[in-house]
Amino acid sequence: MINEKVEIMVKVHMMKAYEGDFIWLSYGDSEKEYHLLIDGGIKECRERYADVIRSISAKGESIEAIILTHIDCDHIAGACEGIAKIDAEVLQRTVKKIFFNTSEKIYKEILISKNSGEYGVKEGIEFWEILKEKGISNRIVERIVAGETINLADGALLKVISPGEKQLEKLLDKWETYEKKHMPVGYSSNLDQVKQNLTDLMRVQSGTDSSVNNASSIAFLFEYQDIKGAFLGDSKPSVCMEGLKKFDIKGVYPLDFVKISHHGSISNTNIKLLKKLSTVNYLLSTNGHEKKVPSKVVIAKLLRDCIEENKSEITLYCNYDWWESQYHNKYFTQRDRQMYIDTKVLKVSLLGEEGTKVKDGMILYGK
Repeated sequence: MINEKVEIMVKVHMMKAYEGDFIWLSYGDSEKEYHLLIDGGIKECRERYADVIRSISAKGESIEAIILTHIDCDHIAGACEGIAKIDAEVLQRTVKKIFFNTSEKIYKEILISKNSGEYGVKEGIEFWEILKEKGISNRIVERIVAGETINLADGALLKVISPGEKQLEKLLDKWETYEKKHMPVGYSSNLDQVKQNLTDLMRVQSGTDSSVNNASSIAFLFEYQDIKGAFLGDSKPSVCMEGLKKFDIKGVYPLDFVKISHHGSISNTNIKLLKKLSTVNYLLSTNGHEKKVPSKVVIAKLLRDCIEENKSEITLYCNYDWWESQYHNKYFTQRDRQMYIDTKVLKVSLLGEEGTKVKDGMILYGK
């Protein structure tokens, strides 16, 4: 009897999370899958977050890791409130590890603040209480730094490239001072950029993200079989570059996909990192709320790298049609369309429930 070939598969679900991130990654074969939940979006995502965990549990499969990249509300609020809705028995049976750079002591003695704002301090404190109540607080890993390799089931690997020790120290030891001096970090306006051609934006300086939160964001490489990708959270490119050195990655590191940092904010993507983490497939999670992100400068830099590295085309995979819904299809100028859209050098793809094949063994979904 000839055994049928078992197909290896990686599925990335770019869940609709409004202006936030909520990514469900599953990997394995047709007989058994393993799962990662990366962030959980804003609080309105709670029901969907809970439903995903219940569906995984109902199949008798495991969540290898819940990864909360950092404490901004648009990344953790949906996860906190979603977990609160799930029976403790389901969580205990299903969730193996929770990666979250913090500690209960830090939250209760240092991070407590009257200003919860957009930072997620309040949610972070509540999260610890929820985990205790559900009987899974012992599964949290409180310190994840660049250079660590996390081994998952069936040979999958996470290689952590952010944060470094210095960035984590600033979050855990200097947060209180920072928060008193700074308002929550916002986005610069994108409207003036939209009026310009992509070609003219390729050399615009990116600036630097000064947020302590974002500098502490967990970013990692995911590797399974012959599929490799990067999930950059809201990380800073300079921190990721340093993190790559810890894996002795000095030259170009080819990837099948890169999840763009900070929803396409101008301060979180630079040409050096694009050339290092080389790909033609970019994932972008945002609804384009208030026309702030994605920055058109970021897309121009993706194209600049495409041209300079002699790539024939690049594809931007999105979970919302922000270029139409937020900009009434005027995000790209006529010149942009003639040079990049019509020639298919730049493809902007809205992901759907039916899935889009990126390569053999890998499918992207938008839900």
